[in-house]
Amino acid sequence: MRWVALSGYMGAGKSVVGRRVAARLDVPFIGSDRAVGEHAGMSIPEIFDKRGEVWFRRTEEDVIRGILQGDGRGVMALGGGALLSQRTRALLGRMAWTVWLRVDPEVAWDRVEGSDRPLAVDRRRFLSRAAQREPVYAESADLEVASDDPADEVAGRVVAWVQARDAADSE
Repeated sequence: MRWVALSGYMGAGKSVVGRRVAARLDVPFIGSDRAVGEHAGMSIPEIFDKRGEVWFRRTEEDVIRGILQGDGRGVMALGGGALLSQRTRALLGRMAWTVWLRVDPEVAWDRVEGSDRPLAVDRRRFLSRAAQREPVYAESADLEVASDDPADEVAGRVVAWVQARDAADSE
């Protein structure tokens, strides 16, 4: 099995679905945002406040590369902006199956409004950013799954696809 990278906008359910997919496939789960925070020794809001988004994006790129090039395979929930990096997209194309958890931006806003996410403060900008990122998610996706449904159903679709793809690659 290759790495399974879950992409999508904030509030798409990447971490919730990712944990379920990993459990069903019996592989580790990694959240790239959490890995970046552990690497930096700060929370994501602290990173944005003290180091800025550019530093965060560069570090995110390095951390994702390290995870993908390490031993083993698993399921990784990418940060909502991880695919903005051409280098990250190219690496994922070589080493992972990328699954786009497509969420209606209004549903995503309802899920993240009032959270501590630095890019989820202003609804208008949040919705605009979602529209700008959608083509990148679509272009990078090996599989697109609507994530407005319950997380168990979404995870089931992803697992079935991964198992079928893995079986086809093994033939």
